Amino acid sequence: MELFIIMIIAFFVSLVFSMIGLGGALIYTPLFYWTGLPLLVAIPMALLLNAITTISASTTYLKQKLVETGIAYPVIATAIPGALAGSYLARRVDADFLILLLSVILVLASIRMLFFSSIGYTVSMDEKGKTALGVVMGFLIGIASAMVGLGGGTFIVPLLLVMGYETKRTMATSSFIITYIALAGFVGHLSLGQQELDITMLLFAGAAAFAGAQIGSRLIFNRTSSRTIERIFAIVLLLIVIKLLYGLI
Repeated sequence: MELFIIMIIAFFVSLVFSMIGLGGALIYTPLFYWTGLPLLVAIPMALLLNAITTISASTTYLKQKLVETGIAYPVIATAIPGALAGSYLARRVDADFLILLLSVILVLASIRMLFFSSIGYTVSMDEKGKTALGVVMGFLIGIASAMVGLGGGTFIVPLLLVMGYETKRTMATSSFIITYIALAGFVGHLSLGQQELDITMLLFAGAAAFAGAQIGSRLIFNRTSSRTIERIFAIVLLLIVIKLLYGLI
């Protein structure tokens, strides 16, 4: 696939996904895989690009004081070792299983984007309860995310909404948390494997993703509605799932 096309995709994916609290690895992992890279090379590349996207978005969110650090740090504290464990487990299972797991997660993400603009209920709990839940879920999210090359926003966003956090703060906090999960997963995969990463692709795609996330993280403060775009991406995710599963046949 042409580098220029990958840059365009990275730009628009990061622009939209930064608005909805995700980093874009939902797209990056299968995208790199389809360029012909081995799955265990595509995953760390996607995680690094995901981290670049969320770092860019988080700089804006932190300046605007939208990040709920009280819940973010406990989740991050356990998500990092979870991501390292997930990186290890990815080398202990069959590649077809990883693709199947990735497909399941993409389906869950698309269903949420298509049918749930927000979570219809919240759980009443005090700060200690939120912290305890965040600590447990952070570890599990870290494992799943690093195994298949995702940042974890698919799980973090619903988790924060159920806890009762306001939508914009949820998106901002999710981006902040994803940064650490993606970086930990990237380091874990890199330390365990002998991958030869496509540095040129990462540099140019990373620059495009950083620029897109800067724009997307600013659009969230306007009256721009990402609902229609979110639904379009949900359909794209379903098409990706079909493509992934077809490759297993």
